[in-house]
Amino acid sequence: MNTTMPLYTPLDPNNNNAIVFKQTFTRKPVTMALRPVSLPGDWPHIGKWLFKEFIPHPRGSYSPAGHLPEKYLRETFSIMLQCDFAQPFIGLLNDQPGFLIEICDGDRHCDALSAAPHIFENGDHVIRLVLSPTVINTRYWSTYALISSLGYFFSHHQVNRIVWELHEKDKHYINLANQLGFKASNEHEWPGIHVYLYSREKFTPFSNIYHQQIQKLP
Repeated sequence: MNTTMPLYTPLDPNNNNAIVFKQTFTRKPVTMALRPVSLPGDWPHIGKWLFKEFIPHPRGSYSPAGHLPEKYLRETFSIMLQCDFAQPFIGLLNDQPGFLIEICDGDRHCDALSAAPHIFENGDHVIRLVLSPTVINTRYWSTYALISSLGYFFSHHQVNRIVWELHEKDKHYINLANQLGFKASNEHEWPGIHVYLYSREKFTPFSNIYHQQIQKLP
């Protein structure tokens, strides 16, 4: 299932948004679906997942984003939902919220720094993925979440390449990127940051193979 709604559609943050993509994996079975975030209904899940992402690091250090007030984070999602170049999605696995994935047009992707770990080309779109502990700890669910999301994003013709910027501490996400064949970019050395790329040319020929392989997973 795939709707005809544009990838970037300004939405009312308080609306209950409909599912835009659904895929069923016959083993077990597992159904993965995507819908735009709905505030405030999704916030209890999102807030909890973000808190898990920003727990204290070893030796008592913290990610700066961990200190952002809840009001600021909610306003950020509200602005993203209303703009025409970014969109946050809730991922549902068997109808239960399991992950957050954001996508943003690389041409409009802003960075406060004068330089960045990746120079965006036309058709580049950057993602951020936040998996719930349940998805991380359930076999293959991380794979289901990301490969299905890629399928939805690449169904929109303006998406030529996915850019995924990860911190070196994000071991699970780095392993996931490597497992699914993301290409590590070496165009810039940026302390602690790894950039992974996935092109439409790579995804399209192998999407059916990926789907068949996933369906056969135990």
